[in-house]
Amino acid sequence: MADDSRIRKLGAPEIGPKLDPSTFGFGTTDELQPLDEIIGQPRAIRAMELGLGVRQPGYHIYLSGVSGTGKMDSARRMLAEKARSEPTPPDWIYVNNFDEPDQPISISLKAGQGIQLKREMVNLVTRLLDELPKAFQREDFSREKDRLRQQYKKRGDEIFAELTGMAKERNVAVQQVADGQILFMPLKDGKPISPEEAQKLSPDELEQIERNQRELIEATETIAQKQQEIERQLNADVRQVERTFATRLIEPLLAEIADRYQNDKITHWLDRLKGHFIRNLDRFRKRADRMQVHQQLESLVGEPMTSDIQDRFSEYQVNLLVDNSELKHAPVVVESAPHHRNLFGTVDRMVDRFGRVVTNFSRIKAGSLLRANGGYLVLELEDALAEPFVWKELKRTIKSRSSEIETFDPFSLFTVSAIKPEPIPLDVKIVVLGHPLLYHLLYLYDDDFREMFKVKADFNTEIALEQQAGQIYGQLVRKLSMTEKTPPFDAGAVAELIRASARMADDKRRLTGEFRRVVDLIREAAYWAGRDGAATVSAEHVLQTLKEQVYRSDLIAEKIRELIADGTLLISLGEPAVGRINALSVADLGDYSFGWPVRMTASVGVGTAGIINIERESRLSGRTFDKGLLIIEGYLRNQFAKEQSLALSASIAMEQSYGGIEGDSASVAELLCLMSTIAEAPLRQDIAVTGSVNQWGDVQPIGGVNEKVEGFFDVCRTIGLNGQQGVCIPASNVNNLVLRTDVVESISQDKFHLWPIAHVDQAIELLTGLEVGDCRREGSFHYRVDQRLQQMASALKEQKPATGQQTGSTVLDRPTEPPHDPRPPLPGRA
Repeated sequence: MADDSRIRKLGAPEIGPKLDPSTFGFGTTDELQPLDEIIGQPRAIRAMELGLGVRQPGYHIYLSGVSGTGKMDSARRMLAEKARSEPTPPDWIYVNNFDEPDQPISISLKAGQGIQLKREMVNLVTRLLDELPKAFQREDFSREKDRLRQQYKKRGDEIFAELTGMAKERNVAVQQVADGQILFMPLKDGKPISPEEAQKLSPDELEQIERNQRELIEATETIAQKQQEIERQLNADVRQVERTFATRLIEPLLAEIADRYQNDKITHWLDRLKGHFIRNLDRFRKRADRMQVHQQLESLVGEPMTSDIQDRFSEYQVNLLVDNSELKHAPVVVESAPHHRNLFGTVDRMVDRFGRVVTNFSRIKAGSLLRANGGYLVLELEDALAEPFVWKELKRTIKSRSSEIETFDPFSLFTVSAIKPEPIPLDVKIVVLGHPLLYHLLYLYDDDFREMFKVKADFNTEIALEQQAGQIYGQLVRKLSMTEKTPPFDAGAVAELIRASARMADDKRRLTGEFRRVVDLIREAAYWAGRDGAATVSAEHVLQTLKEQVYRSDLIAEKIRELIADGTLLISLGEPAVGRINALSVADLGDYSFGWPVRMTASVGVGTAGIINIERESRLSGRTFDKGLLIIEGYLRNQFAKEQSLALSASIAMEQSYGGIEGDSASVAELLCLMSTIAEAPLRQDIAVTGSVNQWGDVQPIGGVNEKVEGFFDVCRTIGLNGQQGVCIPASNVNNLVLRTDVVESISQDKFHLWPIAHVDQAIELLTGLEVGDCRREGSFHYRVDQRLQQMASALKEQKPATGQQTGSTVLDRPTEPPHDPRPPLPGRA
């Protein structure tokens, strides 16, 4: 044997973690403080500390790990702690650009000043609507207007007097009628000429009268133009007086606002706003009746009605994009739906009463990137990648470090923003969560990704089982009790919880890092305790939960056991047989994995075909399974072909296997089955075998050892336990054993057994009862194999060789095999 140690049985204490609830230091979890720390992830924590500490561009963080490892909770906790020590970022507003309305102006204000300025602008417009009409009705304003009217009336009278003088010189009377028209009447002897007198006038007199009228009409047109000019000047002077009076009212109000904020962009905007106010005073005139109605409505509803003001005077209002008035520190924003609108914001559009699609600066909406500006943004990267154009825009935003908000409509052929808001600088740390495979794919194929996400925080799916595990899991239960009002667990229940966690990790030295599964177990155990009317969850409730979880998903496995019990699936647990062995397979259904025995057989004859893998020939095997068969050939060469050529024609099959098979964990069973056929040595049928073998016969670890052992145990229990049955497993898998309590109990009572093996020779002795020996020790197992191989080689030499065929070929001289089907076989795994 390669290993001098004799094969032994595993005892029940060697299976699963060693836990003593009396050492946990509590009776129930009510005695503990809730868990408030991240456990078992030192690598990820150090990476996050680096990413949060470096503020330079590119040091965004990728939290890598499978779902349920606590990435989101860890991110929230660390970011909240980091954010508490950082200042509150400024507010951001958009205001109207009076020079270029399609390019709104972005302004940064101290936290809390945004909402303050927004209110002040509403109050300012309200005040002007109330006070400007009153200002225009003041006595000094009316007096100034009267003075101007008198002044321009005098000038008008002087001009009209000039016309009257011209008419008098021409013996014509001037009369102005009510509608403003001017009549010219010829005079004779100081009196208007009557129609009878006009008929007696000579032609020269009539021609002179017509000439005088033409001259007066021409003069009237000139005078009328002068009067219109005087009227325009009067109106201009009156408007200037209005502007002067309005400026006296508006300037102090705006100066007061500007002094309060001490912001250059605010000061400049208020200056432009003042000019717009003065140029549009007509909108504020004669509003007293409207304001009176407005005040009456306010008294009726009991609250200020500012919507009318904001709608009618929107250009004077403030669009508060980011309001940090309620924050005391840097923001932490978790975006659960990272589509384009939620992340980057948008510019809403509306249809006005004329059916036109319009927008303005007040329709700009912020996204989570802007809300997290100055702090931290957390999102699921896979969700972001699934949304149209989000990844491309996110990369552009990170590289430019600015937010450019625009209209986004993926269902529109022509999406055009009517406005282009001024970009806002961004200083945000982005933390994305994703699968490890996604990180590696992006790192390989996206150059921008590797430059932007330089910090990877890798969350482990397993954590070491420490002495403080009882306290830690007790605190976890306590936290859930406080948040979800679940009942407390006693120390025994916490011990079973830890044992279940080790089972999830497939290692008695470790616990699972997928705390979501542990939390689900806690909730379900609390349910069963509540159903029993128990105030405290006990170990029995946790065990019942585990049984119920199996029962809910064990239907297919139960059907397989029934098929074995009624003989449909041929599995023998009786007398030893040559060339037959019980291998173990495992199926993973996603929510549940289970194992079951599969009969493996081998046939051997004289020839040079080598070892034929029937699964491969029928294209039912995967690459790893095929590799296991090739390794068996290497073992046979190392063991039996050092001094002679090896001639063999054999086939190996996994009987009643009608689906795909993958994995090399059946290679020990395949080797035993093949050598049993060659040596004509019977193998025990009450022992199932699992394990991977290398070319030197060393047994290597495999996956799913717990499911495989339990699957064979369930079949033995269905048929009947006789105290001799058991499973042969790799010695390197002993640490992975965390079996069900009923299996452990049967092992402790010697009703079922486990044999750990480190070399295939140990399995040979266990299953055949023969000494392994070597090729020279007569009667040993290897001697019998070697002798049979020599006999087949001699028989082959005695046969007449076929054309083009050499005698004494090795097992590698096989016919060309059909191409392998690249599709992965499903669902079985050996």
